Amino acid sequence: MNLAGKIVTGIIKWMIDSRCRIDDKELEKIPYKGPAILIFNHTNFLEVPLLYLHLRPRPVVGLAKAESWKIPLYGFLARQWGAIPIQRGTAAMSSFKKISDILKQDKMLVISPEGSRNVTGVLKKAYPGIITMAIQNNVPIIPVAHYGSENFWHNMKRFKTINFNIRVGTPFFIEPGEEKISGKVRKDLLFSIMVQLSKLLPEEYRGEYSDIASADEKYLRFLEEGTYSLESPDPVWQK
Repeated sequence: MNLAGKIVTGIIKWMIDSRCRIDDKELEKIPYKGPAILIFNHTNFLEVPLLYLHLRPRPVVGLAKAESWKIPLYGFLARQWGAIPIQRGTAAMSSFKKISDILKQDKMLVISPEGSRNVTGVLKKAYPGIITMAIQNNVPIIPVAHYGSENFWHNMKRFKTINFNIRVGTPFFIEPGEEKISGKVRKDLLFSIMVQLSKLLPEEYRGEYSDIASADEKYLRFLEEGTYSLESPDPVWQK
């Protein structure tokens, strides 16, 4: 990040912290070292810079839609923060190669499986690309849910504080074993993964993933507390 990037980043952090009441205590559950894939629900533009800034000094890299690079400020921040451009709804091999390279560097990838904003804060259908990313790179997924910012513009216009609540779930690996990942298995897997986000949200935000009890978690191996390190110098994931 160059000097201009550091200055703009500092200004954005000051603006967010001055207007938002941020409950980020649960981010301490996330190790300071990767590799891992962090999935989050995508409501508006706010959570991307907020999560990036509050996850530091963790080495995080985000995915951003390719057309964002054409928007001056957004494109500038995407380049400064090392984001990976991706076409929504596609599985470009070049993007997957960049993702693998990032994870091999012990960095954390931050992605919203929904692909685009849900606007209301209620979960909508996700894309299955997260499954390929996690299995191919043999890394855990960490669900990071947030709520409260869906009324951002309404509150901003009335000079009200925006409450931003962050919840972090249990890390897990996807382990299908020898079973072929058919379309049916992929669909069930995606539902089970998104339910891990849904569980962290109040009921009214769960949307497409409200039926938590129907999720089949047989392909997910959850990491019990103590099987991964939260300290930077130590090995993170004990397989």
